[in-house]
Amino acid sequence: MAVHKLTDWELEEEPYILIAIHSTSEPYRMAYFINKYLEIGFRRTAVDQDILQQAYTANYPVYKYFDKEQNAPFYLIPNKYWGISNQEKVSLGLFDNEETTQVKTVLIKEYGTVDFLLKIEKDADFFPVKKLINALGEIPQVISVYPVDTFKIKQQDYLIFE
Repeated sequence: MAVHKLTDWELEEEPYILIAIHSTSEPYRMAYFINKYLEIGFRRTAVDQDILQQAYTANYPVYKYFDKEQNAPFYLIPNKYWGISNQEKVSLGLFDNEETTQVKTVLIKEYGTVDFLLKIEKDADFFPVKKLINALGEIPQVISVYPVDTFKIKQQDYLIFE
């Protein structure tokens, strides 16, 4: 039986905008503040973004909103979150406790200091990015906000939410 290979075949990537948000708020509170100040409706999705690494497993909560005016889905996800260590536990005592060790994880390592990522699945040429960044900057709990260069991100698979 013959084997056929596809050569020079590239998957066409959908354009998206990625915005970094620095804040000390919890993910559910950040979604609430964005909903309140921007008058949109982020809701937590039923499925989390599961990241399985050799050292840890992390389930990042994902908040989604679909903007009918712009015809674009918005996703809010924390860049820093707690994961469960996959390392085997060493029993040092008389009783073997089955405690899980939580470790701090980062979704996009190239932007390790960013607290939240806002992904908009729309071409930047057809979306008012500066207006959105200014509106996000007006939220009192937001320390800073700026667009992210998506070409620097190595693990773009982590930003696929459906």
